[in-house]
Amino acid sequence: MRRSLVASLAFAVAGFQAPAMAGACRVEHAVYAEGETGLELRFRPGSGENTPVSHKFEVRAAKAGLTLDGHVMYDEEIARPVGMAMNNCPEGDVTGADLDACTVWQGIVYAVDGQGNVDLLPPEGAEAPKTLLLPGFGAAFKLSAVGGKVEAMPWDGFSFRECAP
Repeated sequence: MRRSLVASLAFAVAGFQAPAMAGACRVEHAVYAEGETGLELRFRPGSGENTPVSHKFEVRAAKAGLTLDGHVMYDEEIARPVGMAMNNCPEGDVTGADLDACTVWQGIVYAVDGQGNVDLLPPEGAEAPKTLLLPGFGAAFKLSAVGGKVEAMPWDGFSFRECAP
């Protein structure tokens, strides 16, 4: 596991140098792209105060016409921001089995700066990181029910692409 994390970090740092414009963008307006498949992570403002959700995002595969819902919640037990990408999850009163069935990926979201320093995803209002690392995302996505909609297996690193209004 450590070896794959190191390989993912090396890829994120070496292969995904983002434009300098990330510094002028807040994380809740940042759009990130994965280089192999063109998947995008499009962040938007979270649910506001008094909610466990710290960030919201969409995973988009424009060529495949696919959009997944995503959110990040800070997990006090492990002191890390945990992201989830979900496909057509039911709303309302759902069970853990219902959520498991529609969850494409779940894991910690890391921010990587231009020098390769790794930190946790910053809170809303903070400067957008240059690169995001979602360990295990690519394999989980490709092996999921929606993975057949993209030709290649995505990487776990996403580079800052633009700042959305």
